[in-house]
Amino acid sequence: MSVTGNVLRGLNHAFSNRLSSLGAVGAGLGAPEDGPVGAQVDAEAERLERLLRLYRLLPFASGVPEQAQVTYAADDALALFQYHLAFRDVPCEVDGDPTTPPVLLNPATLMQAVLLLLCAAARHLGEETMPEGIRLRYEGNADAVELVAETNAVASLGGDEPPELRALRWIARDAAVEAAVAVTPRGTVRATLRLGTLAFLRRRERGG
Repeated sequence: MSVTGNVLRGLNHAFSNRLSSLGAVGAGLGAPEDGPVGAQVDAEAERLERLLRLYRLLPFASGVPEQAQVTYAADDALALFQYHLAFRDVPCEVDGDPTTPPVLLNPATLMQAVLLLLCAAARHLGEETMPEGIRLRYEGNADAVELVAETNAVASLGGDEPPELRALRWIARDAAVEAAVAVTPRGTVRATLRLGTLAFLRRRERGG
């Protein structure tokens, strides 16, 4: 494991220990109904638990590919996107088909790919259009799953491809990935990620 990986594991462990200590303090102060201090400590501990869960999603995922659901990945990616310092003022709507078939990727890798897709779209909004936000849509068929992150406002694409697209192509390279960004006829910027479904990749492995 890399130096960064080991440091992150150590930080996770320390964070978890401090959280346990905070919970013990809250328990020592009595039940929430016994007083405002105990209730406040319990509430802060719950917030920290949620932050710790998101923090644990950040290290680069290189685990074994497995069945992964886009719905869960999109939920986690959106939660992390809301903490991005450059895009925290960019609201994001999600319009996903709950019947979208699974893909063959490490679930954390899929989440990171969706997060990169959101950033690839949001980076094209200006300060004045950030409040109009972006929309994430996803759906799939037997062969492919498509995710689209699109600005709700007219946006400028610029000359260079967003670096997020190059990154997500690499991290999802084993999932028959296609990624692109383009300006739509109405002037919005659309970032698209297309992944082979679990069924498609299994068929390909069998030569079918």
